[in-house]
Amino acid sequence: MRPGVTPSPANPKPAGWAFWGTSLLAATSALLLSATRLLHGQASATIDIGASLVHYDGFLLSNAFTITPTFTWLGSRAAVNARGTFLRFESGNRSLQGSVVGSVFTRPAKSWRIEVSGTAGASSYADFASFWHLLGEVRVRHSTDRGGIWLAATGGRTAFGSTEQARPVVAASINAMRRESAFVLLMTAGQAFVGDTQYSDIGMTARGQYKKIVLEMLLAARFWSQGAGDGVYGEASGEIRLSDRWAGVISGGRYPSDPIRGSIAGRYVSAAVRFRLRSTRPQVAPFPLPHSGANGGTDPTSTTRLALTREASGSVRLLLQTPPASSVEIAGDFTDWQPMSLAPARQGGWEIVLRIPPGVHQINVRIDGGPWRVPGGTTRLVGDYDDEVGSFVVP
Repeated sequence: MRPGVTPSPANPKPAGWAFWGTSLLAATSALLLSATRLLHGQASATIDIGASLVHYDGFLLSNAFTITPTFTWLGSRAAVNARGTFLRFESGNRSLQGSVVGSVFTRPAKSWRIEVSGTAGASSYADFASFWHLLGEVRVRHSTDRGGIWLAATGGRTAFGSTEQARPVVAASINAMRRESAFVLLMTAGQAFVGDTQYSDIGMTARGQYKKIVLEMLLAARFWSQGAGDGVYGEASGEIRLSDRWAGVISGGRYPSDPIRGSIAGRYVSAAVRFRLRSTRPQVAPFPLPHSGANGGTDPTSTTRLALTREASGSVRLLLQTPPASSVEIAGDFTDWQPMSLAPARQGGWEIVLRIPPGVHQINVRIDGGPWRVPGGTTRLVGDYDDEVGSFVVP
């Protein structure tokens, strides 16, 4: 959870509207959760409340109270993400940041997919400064058995203060992702031009999950920079899930200036409590899931079908109908993305009985050691790192 930028050691007039603006975003997230029940997809929202110790380049060390609401909706061919951050510093300064990203993407064709997204964001730091940016991005992605590679081109405008001070933004990047069970590795290299400022970044993000603990680390470097600083930077975060609704989050590190979004470089350490609003369910049929085919994001051409039934013990029996195979494995959020082998079922197919809590879950399937695929009978969604996963509901 990266804190915002403090404007000045001075103590200007209170910006009480910032708190109410963030509160409005949090309330809006809850309303959007209800509204998205009418759409085919999965919605979730969280609110982080915590404290940060911040040292911005050129400013004194400062403490800040933070509130960060987020909202995400994932559909089979579109996604929306909104995020806001409110900070109140010990000096009395307050700041507000917010952004909304909307994306649409094509149906995969021979492992290729095109995604188009738009971003609108703004920030205000007490009475000191305000920024805004409008961006458009096009991605061309090629999926592999356990990951993918994609090229991205970005264009738009960013401004400090008035519209007359807007500067053009042009950027391009190449990204590669690799997933091994519960471990994900993302490599990124890009070049950006913002008016007369330019810089290049190359970095690596690693994310791993073990039971209820999620760890993520970023290590990167900036070079060929004119007006945006250079050097090595990195951030790390850890989340421990205390329950289905509550989690603790600790993060820290150093990040560079961001000429596009209007932030300056700094170091920080933060701790927060994360409250997760209950997710909406994708519009899929109740279990046992149908074998007939295309419900929204379901792949009608798939010959692998997932069905589930509730056992008297409270466990869930997952049954996969597949083509002839010698081994079938699944991995999902309910297995910490660790592969688990299924056993042949008496009635045909492959099965496994697991303790899976009620709610929305994600799953992928591997047959005979081949690539991980989205099984039929689930809703195809875009995962955290642009990979595809199947979503299903346990009532």
